[in-house]
Amino acid sequence: MGRLRLGFQVWGQYVAWSELMAIGREIDELGFDDLWSNDHFLPQAAAGVGSLGELDGPVFEGWSILFGWAGLTHRARMGCLVSGAGYRNPALLVKMATALDHATGGRAALGLGAGWFEREHRAFGFEFPPLGQRLDRMGEAAAICRGLLDGQSVTFDGDWFTTVDARNDPAPVQSRLPLAIGGSGEKRTLRFVAQYADIWNADQDDPESFQRRSGILDEHCRTVGRDPGTIERTAGLPAPCIRPTREAAVEALTEILQQQAMPYDAARTMALGSPFTGPAESVAAELRRYHEAGLDGVMFDWPAPFDRSTLEALAGPVRAALDAEG
Repeated sequence: MGRLRLGFQVWGQYVAWSELMAIGREIDELGFDDLWSNDHFLPQAAAGVGSLGELDGPVFEGWSILFGWAGLTHRARMGCLVSGAGYRNPALLVKMATALDHATGGRAALGLGAGWFEREHRAFGFEFPPLGQRLDRMGEAAAICRGLLDGQSVTFDGDWFTTVDARNDPAPVQSRLPLAIGGSGEKRTLRFVAQYADIWNADQDDPESFQRRSGILDEHCRTVGRDPGTIERTAGLPAPCIRPTREAAVEALTEILQQQAMPYDAARTMALGSPFTGPAESVAAELRRYHEAGLDGVMFDWPAPFDRSTLEALAGPVRAALDAEG
């Protein structure tokens, strides 16, 4: 196994622009591997567990955040985790990702997903078909993105997207700008990953479930004639909070989540559900379990107000403990 990558999916909701820019710069300066925004237009966790997305609230658009970070950062890989296929024309999305790659000197990735937030789609005028059709749409988008990223002239006539001799010029800085597909659907999503993606970003899951799905991805790779080792495996994981005790960490994360418009009981339930709340050594041990299950990289949820002490602990003692294990 290689070194476990540590990164963040920074929430662009309930936060000032200046704070978003500051945390992006800090994540980069502390040496973390990945810095991602997300593709939401309404708060994704407002009102708490069981009533997801029922409140309105302030949210900055994810690709705009990335270009803000581009001029403030120097090393972290950057992308939107993940762009909904229903929101973004795939050919235009490739052009956006290519511009970001040039703006960052070759640090961009293009994330793609099927979309899941119905109210968000309806509110902004995007069609929200049944799941099977959303997967069809994502598959078409992935095929177009892959062709354009590979430097092809792409003509595509699908049910959801069409292109006629589309080209991506200029090319990205990277010889292969990575395409990430998010989701853990075993029959179709993982098949799309095997066909088109460089990165699989799994849904939040325990190490055992992740390992089982990773094995299914290997099978899809063999079916399509792909080396499974060419696909990086990452996972979106719950927000961490590092304190001397588990209880102190849970309380601190609960307070943070309450600033995301969540009532106390719901915020505490979510904080208790994160396996990354506690002392640095317990967080490192939990990360080690994921790494041993085959995870290449972690994408922590990172809501405001951003907890600097946790950030410093992850960059310091947690990173040191993981590296010491080899």
